[in-house]
Amino acid sequence: MDTRVWLITGASGGLGRALVAEVLGAGERVVAVSRDGEPLRPLAADHPGRLLTSSVDITDADALRQALDDPIARFGRLDVVVNNAGYALAGPLEELDDAELRAQFEVNFFAAVNVLRAALPHLRAAKTGRVLQISSLAGQIGAPGMSAYTASKHALEGLSVSVAAELAPLGIRTTIVEPGAARTGFRANWASRLPTGGAIPDYLPVHEALARSAGAAGGQIGDPVRMARALVALADMPNPPLRLPLGSDALAGIENTRSDQLAELRRYAPLSASTDYPGSRP
Repeated sequence: MDTRVWLITGASGGLGRALVAEVLGAGERVVAVSRDGEPLRPLAADHPGRLLTSSVDITDADALRQALDDPIARFGRLDVVVNNAGYALAGPLEELDDAELRAQFEVNFFAAVNVLRAALPHLRAAKTGRVLQISSLAGQIGAPGMSAYTASKHALEGLSVSVAAELAPLGIRTTIVEPGAARTGFRANWASRLPTGGAIPDYLPVHEALARSAGAAGGQIGDPVRMARALVALADMPNPPLRLPLGSDALAGIENTRSDQLAELRRYAPLSASTDYPGSRP
């Protein structure tokens, strides 16, 4: 069977599960990684022999590598890697527990590194492949009360830009995907962990804004099924972009942020350039 093989993390729900279904519907094969493989059983039954699931903690690099070796060997190849697993920790920075903040990076950043290190040897051996790094609109902007999540996605994007440059000469193309808000359980999940009240009174407006955002769960503009279709189309592109926002809210948010940044850059350009050695050229 000469169809592509996808590796998808965070595959049991939301965008991940929608993507697994879309890829299988296109006649291709999937190695699906999640903590709980039960939600994927109906898809496995509907597509016998084309979905292999692996329930493993992706923050454990050794366990992840061992868990992936068998399904990749059974399929005989690996073509597309989708680093999708992640969650959001909400709350003002001063009120976040240090262990919670580090755990946010363990899943959203270091686990993504673990996945790449486990998968890239297979892509390098084939001298071809695609890497889709699922970031977020938060990877390009910031918002009060989302500093931990935003920082983890900015870190993932910084990593991905450099990794993309390392992999391109090897025939492996990388795209950073930046979804806006989608009608998945993602927002409800972080909202369920919000504290009932703020520890620092000065941050009450931040908590109120988070509560309003949590209350909007279910009305997000993004459709996870259509996002999944866009990811399949992206993997088919011979010359994919380095970054791809998903959703009109992501497009508008990133465009507005970059326009403001460019205007500020130009406004303070004389001060920036004044720090050069006299007579030197960039």
